Amino acid sequence: MYATRKDLEARFGEGELQELESMQTAGNSIEEALQDASEEIDSYIAVQYVLPLPSTPSTLKRIACNIARYRLHFQHPTEEIENRYKAEIDFLKRVADGKATLNILNPQNEVTDEKPLNTPSTMPIGSTYRGGVFGDDVLDMMPSIK
Repeated sequence: MYATRKDLEARFGEGELQELESMQTAGNSIEEALQDASEEIDSYIAVQYVLPLPSTPSTLKRIACNIARYRLHFQHPTEEIENRYKAEIDFLKRVADGKATLNILNPQNEVTDEKPLNTPSTMPIGSTYRGGVFGDDVLDMMPSIK
C-alpha cells in the first residue's frame, strides 16, 4: 500500500478519521479504503511503470490519502474532498498517458534513470504498415463509412 493509517492521521487529523470510522459498517474500513486507493493507483501507473515500484514517491502517498478519504466519504463528500479526488485522478491519467512522471528514488536516494516502460514506437511519415491481421490489403477490402 502507498499510505498507512498514520499517513491519513498526519494529513487530516485523528478527529476526522474517528468521524469517518463511525460512519462505516466494517471495522477495518480505513485499511480497505487505503488498499482500494493503492489498487486504483496501480491501475494507472502500471501502464508506464513496472510494479512493484522500487520505492514509493511521496506523491503517491498524498494521492492514496486523498483517494482513501474520498472513498470513506462515500455518502456525502464535500466539494473540497471531491475536487482533490478528481485532481489526483487527473494526475494519474497524465502519468498513464506519459505526460507526467513519478520521481522514483533508488536506495541511494537519487532519482532513478528508470523511464516509462512503454515508450512509443514511431514510423517514418509515408510508410505503410505491412504486418498483423489488418494490413493495408485487408483494410482496402472493408467498406468505408461516409
